[in-house]
Amino acid sequence: MAALRTTRRLLRAVRSFYANRQRDALLRDCDPRMLKDIGLRWERGKLVPLDPERFALGKPETAEASATVVEAGERSTEICPRCGAPLA
Repeated sequence: MAALRTTRRLLRAVRSFYANRQRDALLRDCDPRMLKDIGLRWERGKLVPLDPERFALGKPETAEASATVVEAGERSTEICPRCGAPLA
């Protein structure tokens, strides 16, 4: 069983390696401005996101996604995406 699991993980790793390699080869010729529009950049020969903290912390993509908050009661109020104050 352990050998089967190890073999499957190895095959999955090889597949993802070659898929990432092909993706990087396709994006190698892109202009840096185009990559910036996508949200990527080249760093030391690797393709990395512009804002890695957003992906690591699981923050929402936009402020509108976190615009509603459920309070202690059952009613929900909207908050200002800029300052965080509750809206009337």
